[in-house]
Amino acid sequence: MLNRQMRNRVSAAILLLLLSAIPAFALKQLPAGETVWQDEVVLNEALRIPRGSTLIVAAGSKIKVTSPSANIDVSGVIQVRGSARRPVVIESPPGWQGINFVEGEKGSLFSAIRVDGAESAISSIATDFSVTDSVFTNCGTAIKLLREASPRIEKNRFEDNEMAIDNEMRSNPLILENTFVGHGKTAILASHNSRGRIAGNTFENNEQGIGLLQPYPDVIEDNIFTNNRLALYCNQTKSTPRIRHNRFVDNEIALVNYSFAYPALEDNRFIGNKMAVRNDQYGSPLLQNNLFSKNGTALYNYRKSNPKVENNIFEENDLAMFCDYSSYPTIRNNNFSGNRMGVELGIYQSADWEKRSGSKKLMQKEAMARKSKNTMLSQAPTSFNDIVDVSGNWWSDRTAALEKAGKEKNLPFFFDRRDKEWVTYEGFGPESYRIDRIVYSPWLTKPVRDAGPRSQ
Repeated sequence: MLNRQMRNRVSAAILLLLLSAIPAFALKQLPAGETVWQDEVVLNEALRIPRGSTLIVAAGSKIKVTSPSANIDVSGVIQVRGSARRPVVIESPPGWQGINFVEGEKGSLFSAIRVDGAESAISSIATDFSVTDSVFTNCGTAIKLLREASPRIEKNRFEDNEMAIDNEMRSNPLILENTFVGHGKTAILASHNSRGRIAGNTFENNEQGIGLLQPYPDVIEDNIFTNNRLALYCNQTKSTPRIRHNRFVDNEIALVNYSFAYPALEDNRFIGNKMAVRNDQYGSPLLQNNLFSKNGTALYNYRKSNPKVENNIFEENDLAMFCDYSSYPTIRNNNFSGNRMGVELGIYQSADWEKRSGSKKLMQKEAMARKSKNTMLSQAPTSFNDIVDVSGNWWSDRTAALEKAGKEKNLPFFFDRRDKEWVTYEGFGPESYRIDRIVYSPWLTKPVRDAGPRSQ
């Protein structure tokens, strides 16, 4: 009889020990002071960390979230202290709402955290924190900055999320030396008066690397964009951002400047992209000291895009520059060498059509139909010259052909009205309109010495 009682007591003690090894935090609110989680923790329902409370998650811990609504709301401080050898892993069901800051206290950090499959892993309203050496995979949005948040996001890996970082409403993060791979929508999205330096990151195989939807008064520098469908998109950013010392390699489109976006592009390298820079609908950036090498089309200008192009190198591109629909770039002191085609004008590049029919009213009518609030359309030009002026540049091995031809010949590396003079447009009746011409004289007889990227 005694042996049976002892066996029962031993069994009960073992069961109690096993149960105590996996604590279940079903707390609705942490107490004041410090609370430490370590080993394996089960989170069954939503948890609040109020001001005056600090949650510390020790290295090597695992947090098992059992419900999508078991989010962690933080007004106090949370410190996830993982390490390279002992990361903190969060296991969550699909749709988990993650860790949410609302005007939290200073001092929160995430080091070596691993999150997979959250709807939103970390979100913030008016709270600063740091995220380093962490991995976010298969999330809807990994880090969502809802308003006035300025975290430091450094040396993390974001992979196969719909979106890595959503930067909104006057937020100002530092985004440094991260890797962004395979995002279904965009790796970084910024709008609503947000800003923040984006430097030293790698963007690879994303649908879109960076999307800027309003002015972004900051710098994007020293990043590498490889094999993205669209590496960098600027929409209505006006004279921002400053884009410098980046490498754009083998992207479908490296950079789009759309609808009154005219950032400064300096000392970048565009190599092997199907299209390097596309300017569309008054997209008129400053392109200075960049390298365009072995791209399908280096510079594409469409719908009244008038970039300023100086001191660049265009080498071994299939087409160095395309202009269409009343685009008149300023092109001076560039070096062109080894390009199959130098400059090509599209069939809508016609000052004659602008003079007789005009496009400004058409575009304003389209804007009204789609209820666009873009007030900058009223600034659109209404008078156009019928020439695209590419004089004052060096044409390398084509210089001999220029000298032989003189000023007004039809050269095979320029396509203009000397090749196709008259066109008709559907919807504009039977009238024919005359395409513009390219002016290439005078040209430079020596290469521009300070063309191309400058050392940083």
